[in-house]
Amino acid sequence: MSEAPERVRVFFALWPDAATADALAALTELAAPPSARRMRPDTLHMTLAFVGDIEATRLPAVLSAGDAVAWPAFDMTVDRLALWAHNHIFWAGLSHVPDALVDLSSALGHALSAHGIALPDRPFMPHVTLARKADSLSGSGAIEPIDWHVDRGVLVRSMRTASGACYRVLKQWGSAG
Repeated sequence: MSEAPERVRVFFALWPDAATADALAALTELAAPPSARRMRPDTLHMTLAFVGDIEATRLPAVLSAGDAVAWPAFDMTVDRLALWAHNHIFWAGLSHVPDALVDLSSALGHALSAHGIALPDRPFMPHVTLARKADSLSGSGAIEPIDWHVDRGVLVRSMRTASGACYRVLKQWGSAG
């Protein structure tokens, strides 16, 4: 009997620099509901394209898709909080989504599709998950803005552990790459 092929769980993301990550972590501590499971500061990111669980043999195609995309530098501002009640996700997002961010996510989707990898058909909702198992959102959702200079994108492998997800950057693109 043959073994099932090895699978990997991967996604493309924007990974914040240390100062932005620190500001997001501080926001999490300040604003996350007390009952929520806060994300570790080293895991904070903005997903551009969630590929999901794929056979490891498909990883070169995913990497090629990342290579085919232009990775521009741009600025964005994280300036609002929200809660998705249906899955208890507490997140930070953008009041103004830069065109460069939308274009980058779209380009990744097209590049993955060209390599035979289809993403779920749902709108891109840029956000940073701050906490899980959140049951409420207090206040207006407005926050002190966090400026984020984007100069790189990454392909990340997610591995599940007893203490939560563990992320490993497989490749980086952009001016810091």
